Amino acid sequence: MSKKVIFLILLLALPIAIFLFLKSFGRNEFNIPVYYEQGREDSLLTICPGNTTQYIVNNPAIPQGGIKVVHFEQSGGTVLQTRFEQLERVQEVFYDDAEISLNTFLNERSISQKDITDYNKRIRFLPRFWKINTLDSAGWASLKDAMVMAEPDNRVILVDDQNRIRGYYNILERDETDRLILELRILKSNKN
Repeated sequence: MSKKVIFLILLLALPIAIFLFLKSFGRNEFNIPVYYEQGREDSLLTICPGNTTQYIVNNPAIPQGGIKVVHFEQSGGTVLQTRFEQLERVQEVFYDDAEISLNTFLNERSISQKDITDYNKRIRFLPRFWKINTLDSAGWASLKDAMVMAEPDNRVILVDDQNRIRGYYNILERDETDRLILELRILKSNKN
């Protein structure tokens, strides 16, 4: 055999050998952060010394167990329509998963469930997956405080099965909805 043939075989065999090695011995693991591991004053960038109590969402409006996507809304119009369309994308991916739920909380002072009936024509709300609740202003503000919502644009929050906050999303941006879907998949795969 000539040197060219041997070189060609090595050139083709080396990538295949690397691929098989990584497939056999490599592990793809992804993890998403847990917010407020050191308490509510904690952020992902700072650690508060002496306070080691992890923050767990404790509000009767947020059910225990299961992965939850929590959405806050207080206004109608095209912005609400865009958010509903993005949340419908999440619903399309996970509607048959009993461990994941989507909960929308409306501030009844600004918007009521009657105001969103027009959206039923364009958006399909599946009640077993997507629950829409109306809260008075005090209850809405209390729940918003329990979810440690500082940024007004991050109206969608991911809460894991232990009621820990795992992410904030501004779903007016399609990339953020894609990130939410990806992180929901990661939570599901890490659970199994």
